Amino acid sequence: MNLLPEAQLIWSPTVANSRMNRERNVSGVNSYEQEFKFKPEAYLAAKIATYGQASWLDLCCGRGNALIQTARHFEHQGQQHLLQLTGIDLVDGFQPIDKNLTCVEFVSSSLLDWMPTQSYDLITCVHGLHYLGDKLKVIETSIAALNPSGRFVANLDLNNLVIQGTNTSAYLKKSFKQLGIAYHARRKVLERVGGLAIKFDLQYLGADDHSGPNYTGQDAVTSHYSG
Repeated sequence: MNLLPEAQLIWSPTVANSRMNRERNVSGVNSYEQEFKFKPEAYLAAKIATYGQASWLDLCCGRGNALIQTARHFEHQGQQHLLQLTGIDLVDGFQPIDKNLTCVEFVSSSLLDWMPTQSYDLITCVHGLHYLGDKLKVIETSIAALNPSGRFVANLDLNNLVIQGTNTSAYLKKSFKQLGIAYHARRKVLERVGGLAIKFDLQYLGADDHSGPNYTGQDAVTSHYSG
């Protein structure tokens, strides 16, 4: 098996051809609400009501539809000045931001190079982890970037991780439980409330971009580790 390092993985056809989150809406049909069973705009409204402001970081945001729709929602409420919305994606294919929407920023970058400079109330990654190499590093970085009451939620298929010499699924589920991370196995959704510096203490070996489709029916990347 030829495991790719990050510098080569980003050029893989499996990663480059990913369309899982390009056009997803914030709520309703084909939405973040459907994936994660809550409305991001309602969650952010509650944060504004409690703290007077709110921030959302969307990893692998695609064209950024969900963030644009959320910005418009809060603009109509006269509250976008209380909101900060940031989207990161490897491909600079973001939809244009209307001049009247001042709370949205898009960044084209690899998540493995991402180093947050602030904390967030909400961090999401809809199907993006399927196409990343060191998935656990991104999870570590995301959880560390949460506010004390912030929420991280992401799709994760445990079949796309391999830890040599161990039962990967059992190992990760035990680690998640110890770290206060909920894993909803049926929906394949990972969730954590509250920022925390965590470390999985595994060595990343590289990624297999030929492992085939996962539960989404789309080709995914399998990440390999050693203990």
